[in-house]
Amino acid sequence: MLRIGIIGGGQLAGLLAAEVNRQGAACYSLDPDANSPAVGMGAVSVVGHRHSADDIRQLAGQTDILTVDLEDINVEALAALEAEGVTVFPRPTTLRNLTNKLTQKQTLVSAGLPTSQFVEVDGAEGDLSQLGWPVVQKAATGGYDGRGVVILKGPQDLDGRLQVPGFIEAFVPDMTELAVMVARDRHGQAVTWQPVEMEFDPVGNLLTYLLAPARVEPSVADRAQELARAAIGAFDGIGVFGVEMFLTADGELLINEIAPRTHNSGHYTIDACVTSQFKALYQILADQPLGDTHQDQAAAMYNVLGEPGYEGETVVEGLDTLEEIEGVHAYLYGKQSCFALRKMGHVTVTADTLDTAISIADQAKHILKVRGSHPVGQE
Repeated sequence: MLRIGIIGGGQLAGLLAAEVNRQGAACYSLDPDANSPAVGMGAVSVVGHRHSADDIRQLAGQTDILTVDLEDINVEALAALEAEGVTVFPRPTTLRNLTNKLTQKQTLVSAGLPTSQFVEVDGAEGDLSQLGWPVVQKAATGGYDGRGVVILKGPQDLDGRLQVPGFIEAFVPDMTELAVMVARDRHGQAVTWQPVEMEFDPVGNLLTYLLAPARVEPSVADRAQELARAAIGAFDGIGVFGVEMFLTADGELLINEIAPRTHNSGHYTIDACVTSQFKALYQILADQPLGDTHQDQAAAMYNVLGEPGYEGETVVEGLDTLEEIEGVHAYLYGKQSCFALRKMGHVTVTADTLDTAISIADQAKHILKVRGSHPVGQE
């Protein structure tokens, strides 16, 4: 039986674990919490920290192959294990170049791939006005899932600058945010899913809906998939990757960021596609041929976030009612505590048309609520 080790125990590890179990293999998750979401979804717990070389080595000793569910890990420990013959996908060289966002940008430029203009700066003392205003500042390392990124609209925002090395990049106005999931195996074969479109709340900058497929012309969808495949090839990536892009007002595609793992942008593939992103990752780790990525139905996906004003033990309301609605697929991650805006799960709605999926999702948002057990400020 194949034994897959995952560094990290969050929801991505858990969703992979569920797929690995369906395939008759075993999944082990390295996380400080013996009751992490991954364990709740079928992984065997290996208690330890993703930054500890000793703990990662312990995981490697119990498994046949390693992968990751987040960027903030000890890449050098993985490189040492790979040098000893341990199989790690994505490979440590790929992880090193992708987890450092500055190196990621530089690699894209070296490969002749389009990305927004950027300048390397030390956030603590560098000039952040070199590209004009507004500007996006990003930390080179340590930032993921929205962390380590700030938008500075002008000099008045400099008090909120990131005090770390990294870069600034030109703000792209009036753009559409797209993402393409790419699976690339150890033989260099790659498949992509259709581009998806992300709608954001302009006030909180939180994802409102992920729409699949994106509402773009077929020619744009084809270009986006070609660009995503080229990007992962430039990093010699092996695994599943989320390639985020901007579609500018004049139709240009710019690569924003690449995640070296399964991604929120690919959750809809579980219910809307022949092969999900998690099954594809299993196929890569098991050295099996990649599956068909065809999308059968339109899909609208949204994240289930902790209700504002509450904290404490997780309380779920409305799940039974929600699951009675045709086309609704709810996934709760089993996180035992909840606070405002914590990512607690996701809901995917599948339908014959995107408009229908959005309409049903609008209803679903009012039914399922996840919150802490007591109001903020109360014991």
